[in-house]
Amino acid sequence: MSGTKKREIDIIDLKVAFGKFYALKGVSFFANKREFLGIIGASGAGKTTVLRVLTGQISPTSGKAYISGYDVTRNKKLISLLVGYVPQLEHLSLYYDFSALQNAQFFGRCFGLRPKEIDDRARSILTILGFDEDLMTKRVSRLSGGERKRVSICLGMIHEPKVLLLDEPTTGLDAHLRHETLNYLKELNYEMGTTMVIISHDLEVTDYCSRVVLLENGLVSQFGTPQELISTLPGKGESLKVVLNSMSQTFVERLYSIPGVKYMTKAGRNTLKVFMNHPDEQLLLVVEALNQMNIPFEEVSIVEADFFDYFQVKPWKGEQTGGLLV
Repeated sequence: MSGTKKREIDIIDLKVAFGKFYALKGVSFFANKREFLGIIGASGAGKTTVLRVLTGQISPTSGKAYISGYDVTRNKKLISLLVGYVPQLEHLSLYYDFSALQNAQFFGRCFGLRPKEIDDRARSILTILGFDEDLMTKRVSRLSGGERKRVSICLGMIHEPKVLLLDEPTTGLDAHLRHETLNYLKELNYEMGTTMVIISHDLEVTDYCSRVVLLENGLVSQFGTPQELISTLPGKGESLKVVLNSMSQTFVERLYSIPGVKYMTKAGRNTLKVFMNHPDEQLLLVVEALNQMNIPFEEVSIVEADFFDYFQVKPWKGEQTGGLLV
């Protein structure tokens, strides 16, 4: 066994090669029990490879991966009981002619569970996921996209795994349903104590995560809680919102000439977020500079920085200055 007792997932210097190509080049991160971990990255970053290792589909070229202290390559049968999986596409895990409860019966029996035990568990999980008796017994083909996603989540949870892996769980859902699904997952995480791992390219999910892994080209570029990462920006979690009468590249370049301005991001049609140390002490300086440069503005105020800001100005991108980061 590896790692501390409280760790549910422990990835140590994980490398995976396909021929001469390394999809993972030495990845390390962890998730504690009951955590909500986001693994974020663009296509090709290595997210799917991590998922395949954690589900026992492939073995690492080198390094280690542990679930609940058990090596995933040496305990594949046990890992299948410790891990639940929700695929990106619901039709891969659902029988559309069955109801949610009938689907649960089918998949529950695959884990050797008894019908009464499956029914009790499914009803409990589906209730947390916002289902009433009518939805539980309605054919999946008649459910909405968001409801089908929740049935898929229920099936991933039917054997009460220690860890639930979700592959792009918000793909194909509109904004309202994305947030609704993530809120249900948070409630499930809280009520059942299951460690959640979301694989996604969508920065929205970080608002729900207790810890975030950013993958780029097979490497961990950043790892920590969202607030820890945001606090590494100038201003340590705060920025100045500057609302101009109109936006132009000339104005942006002149704003960068203000002493102490490190980065800027676009936050609306005529709105910028300005990142500098001690923004509360620099607000008056920025106002005076705007007046001196005859740049018309409507507002300068202190606002909180968010993870989207961090992602735009994180160190390997933010070293560039003198231009607007968008």
